[in-house]
Amino acid sequence: MPPDAQIRLDPFMECGRATTTVGYRDVVSGMLIASIGVPAELVERTVMAKVSVEIGLSGAGEIRSAACSATTAYCSASKTIALDELVEALLAGNNVHMEEVAEEELELLLSRLKKSVRAVEQAIAVLKPSDG
Repeated sequence: MPPDAQIRLDPFMECGRATTTVGYRDVVSGMLIASIGVPAELVERTVMAKVSVEIGLSGAGEIRSAACSATTAYCSASKTIALDELVEALLAGNNVHMEEVAEEELELLLSRLKKSVRAVEQAIAVLKPSDG
């Protein structure tokens, strides 16, 4: 690198199963300037100690989630997924085999969904005006 060349640093983080590597690279050359490997469990504990995860279910069956900093006013953009889309994603294609979902777990899921349907039907019945 020429003596008058300036280094422009760009932070990076690469997450692995056991180790998370954090450091800086030169933007122009991509050359690694400095890095350190940190146990992934330490990173997870540190992040979770400072982050609050908020999850809510709307009356229309949409699950909203966001992560908020416990020390600042920053919150991630809220993500929304419909309950039926979440179930379909679990059951799509090869997911059932990859997640190693047992038949007993799927039976329990079905039972809980049926219980939820009954609860929604009861709530609708309460909201309907009476015929009289």
